[in-house]
Order: sequence, then structure tokens, then C-alpha cells
Amino acid sequence: MNRLAIALALFVLPAPAAAQFVQPVPWAAQQPTMRDYHETYPPGALAEGVSGRVELLCTITDAYKLDCAVRSETPAGYGFGPAALQLSRLYVAAPEDPRIAVGARVLVPIRCEI
Repeated sequence: MNRLAIALALFVLPAPAAAQFVQPVPWAAQQPTMRDYHETYPPGALAEGVSGRVELLCTITDAYKLDCAVRSETPAGYGFGPAALQLSRLYVAAPEDPRIAVGARVLVPIRCEI
């Protein structure tokens, strides 16, 4: 059986300029499980043994969840972007962290590997 590994990091982007990253933002207790990662891995990519990378550009909502759009997806055409969007709905940012604010824009790079 293939082992799947998906790495996720979240970085806060400075308000208008998105060229710099700030240190990773801690997550609250609600996160996807390994089962969630396995269930969302694109079937065609899994069948062909293809790994991918997605960058999501997200906004922190008033419920400290993420509202995201795919910024980039490599390789295209395998469904890594939609899979990453599905997983992003399962994360909740830690509201007690002073770097987290409603409306903050965050970049979420996700690496999907078989």
C-alpha cells in the first residue's frame, strides 16, 4: 500500500505586499486527519504515482476558518488544487495568537507526496 505524506504550513502575508513571509501560524485543535488526507488525494494522481504542490491564498474568516483560492498547482490537471481546497475547510486558526486576525491573508503551501 502506498504511504501518503502531505505537508502543510501556514504563513501570514503582509497586508498589500505578498513578498515576505512571517513565521508559521499555530493551528487550533481542529485539523484534517490522515484519513482526510488519504480520502482527498486525487485518484488519478494516486494511480499514476504522481506527487504535487499547491499554494492556496486564503483569508481568515470571522470563525477563524480559511476561505481559500488556488494560487498555483503543480502539476496541473491532476486535481491537487480542488483536493487542497477541500482540506483547507477543515482547519481553524488559533484566535488567541496575536498574529491571527479576521481578514488576514495567508498563504498555505501544500505538498502532496506518495
